[in-house]
Amino acid sequence: MLTDRYGLALATSSPAARDAYIEGCDLVLTLYPGAIAAFDRAIVADPAFALAHAGRARALQIGSDVTGAQGAIATAQGLANGLPERDASHIDVFRLLVGGKADAALAAVRSHVATWPRDALVASTAANQTGLIGTSGRAGREQDQLDFLQGLAPHYGDDWWFNGALGARPSGGCASTDRAIDRRLSAQRRGGTRDGAFPL
Repeated sequence: MLTDRYGLALATSSPAARDAYIEGCDLVLTLYPGAIAAFDRAIVADPAFALAHAGRARALQIGSDVTGAQGAIATAQGLANGLPERDASHIDVFRLLVGGKADAALAAVRSHVATWPRDALVASTAANQTGLIGTSGRAGREQDQLDFLQGLAPHYGDDWWFNGALGARPSGGCASTDRAIDRRLSAQRRGGTRDGAFPL
C-alpha cells in the first residue's frame, strides 16, 4: 500500500499520483506556489484519488478561489464512498473549511488529529496565526494554539514542517519553540527539507 510522507495510507495504486500528491501537500504546508499544479498531476495519474481533489480544494482556497475550491471538494466528496475512515474524515474537514464553517471545521480538525495526529495537511489548518485557532477571535487563542501544537509534538519528532510551525508562533522566548527552531535549522543543514530551502 502506498503511503504519504507521514506514513498514512493513500487510496491510490499509482506511484505517480502518490508522488505528485506528496509534492502538493508539501507546497501547501509551506505556502509555496505550485500546489495546484501538483495536485492536478496527481488527479491526471488517478482521477479517482479523492484526497488529491481535497488537497486541490485547500490549495485553491488558500489562493482565494472559493468557487474552484468548492467544486474540488464536491468532487472529493463524490469519490468518498467506500474510502477508509481517515480519508472520509480528512475530506469532511476540508468540506467544512471550504464551506466557511470555521467553528465546525476546527472541531472536526481537533477530532481528526486526535485519531490521526500525523495528518499534517489537516493539522496545518490550525497550526499558525492565520489558521482556525489564530483567527478565531477567542480569548486565550495564543495559548490554545501552543497547546494544540504541543499535543502533536510527540508524533512529529524532527519533522521540518512541524518544527517550523511550532517555532514560528509568537513564543515570548518559550524554550520549546526555541528548540523547534534549532531542529528546523538542523534539518535544513542536513538537507532534510524539500530542496533544503523551505522557509522558517
